[in-house]
Amino acid sequence: MYEDLTAKEMLNKLLEKHYSDAMEAKESGRPVGWVASNFPQEFIEVFDLDVIYPENQTAAIAARSEAPEMIEESESLGYSSDICSYARVSLGFLEKGYSESSNVPMPDFLLCCNNICNQLIKWFENISHELNIPLILVDVPFNNDYEVTESRIEYMKGQVDYLIKSLEEISGKKFDPEKFKKIQEISNETSRQWRRVESLAQKEPSPVNGFYLFNYMALMVCARGKESTRDCIKKYADELEELYNKGESQYKGEQKHRIMMEGIACWPYLRHNSKYLNEYGINLVGSIYIQTWGRIYSSLEEMLYSYSNVPDGINLERAVDRRLDIARKSKCDGILVHMNRSCKIWDGFLLEMVRRVSEELDIPYAIFDGDQADPSKFSKAQFETRVQGLNEIMDARKEVKIND
Repeated sequence: MYEDLTAKEMLNKLLEKHYSDAMEAKESGRPVGWVASNFPQEFIEVFDLDVIYPENQTAAIAARSEAPEMIEESESLGYSSDICSYARVSLGFLEKGYSESSNVPMPDFLLCCNNICNQLIKWFENISHELNIPLILVDVPFNNDYEVTESRIEYMKGQVDYLIKSLEEISGKKFDPEKFKKIQEISNETSRQWRRVESLAQKEPSPVNGFYLFNYMALMVCARGKESTRDCIKKYADELEELYNKGESQYKGEQKHRIMMEGIACWPYLRHNSKYLNEYGINLVGSIYIQTWGRIYSSLEEMLYSYSNVPDGINLERAVDRRLDIARKSKCDGILVHMNRSCKIWDGFLLEMVRRVSEELDIPYAIFDGDQADPSKFSKAQFETRVQGLNEIMDARKEVKIND
């Protein structure tokens, strides 16, 4: 069906199908769910449930300049401008009932997982209250320790039976252990291909324009356990490998500097930010935001471990080490940091984390203010000034290395 398409064409077709399938399910009377981005989706796939990921939808709404309308709608209801803009956009969509740029069916049930933040719970609780629909929560404790402890894994395992029973009631189907195992295998292979993409991005010169990875990430979020997603990501990795072997790249122009991007993408200005970095020959080759979707495991316990080890759910020391690993493998010359007004848990120790990484690797960093979905929190002038400063420092250090 997709054999003759490029990876990009296949990506667009699969994302379109993801949303159209949910619309068709709703129209035919089948249940449709809204799901938090880092929910253990392997369980959902077993029951063939059609689901929408509101974080994907709100990112699309923001990238297509419709977020202010949704934010105005939610804030008119009394929601504070200080809460996550994903929630404000989503709750605004819920009130309005329609989006010109990224329309999705209203949910019949909700699946929430708080491994990225606890505000998700309140966001989904409000939707549950407004629509009078069930909310199923998988509670994932924050990791104050460096490793995910066995007690945390056991606590998550203790919720699996309840999750399965709830999904059986919603879907009208019984849990199939063999099908679950098969989906886990597919999810693992998809993640291996995603890690292959990430490793290709780290090569010199990189065959990847790092901003392109945000597009493919949408598919990793919503359909990692599907064979079609596995095939699409493999095709993309194959295309990148071919480009690298030919000495070519998706990145247009000279790659003067390689950076690690820290934080969630600033969706309303993604195109602007990508183009402006390109003007200076700066390529994004590493990001924990991109890396986090490559989950590989060999058991239920390891699967739950991977969902406990997301960027927002780990302590400072582990967060620093993960960034050090990415920056080293990517041979980064600098770090560009998005101080995201929405993501309080990410920003909480962001400055200290970046300071440690910068000192350990002796590379410069620059910070710009912004937001993942609210365009009013971003300044083009500030972003451009910060990039100019970072570029000047990287240029100077490169000159010193050449002269040495």
